[in-house]
Amino acid sequence: MHILEAATLINARTSTVWEILTDAGNYTVWESGITDIDGEVRNGSTIRVRTTSSGERRYRLRVEQIPGEVMTWTGGLPLGLYKNVRTFTLSTEAAMTHLRVTEEHTGPLAGLLAKPVPNAQQSFTKYVQAVKARAELFG
Repeated sequence: MHILEAATLINARTSTVWEILTDAGNYTVWESGITDIDGEVRNGSTIRVRTTSSGERRYRLRVEQIPGEVMTWTGGLPLGLYKNVRTFTLSTEAAMTHLRVTEEHTGPLAGLLAKPVPNAQQSFTKYVQAVKARAELFG
């Protein structure tokens, strides 16, 4: 199992942060590390995501949400051979928004398919800081 985690406190409303996390059309505008999203980021949808580190490869991910609170992007292989789950959790803390993002790779093939990318934690932290910067820009 391989886990990444980053969190931050954002001086913006939870609804503003949620809007940023679910606005597929604008992910390429800010420093998200995502170069393209096909599909709508809404409960029950499937999106296809391309990142700066994936080149032309697209990841097919299933979106599950409790709007304004938690969202997961889940992908992987059949029979539980490999599973990747990115979880976004929002909560209110002292009139600000606490954002916590985790990514967990599990399954028998996780060691092969979730090869550690150099500076992966740094990139993950950068993503969360980019959400913070964008949200605080809009308040």
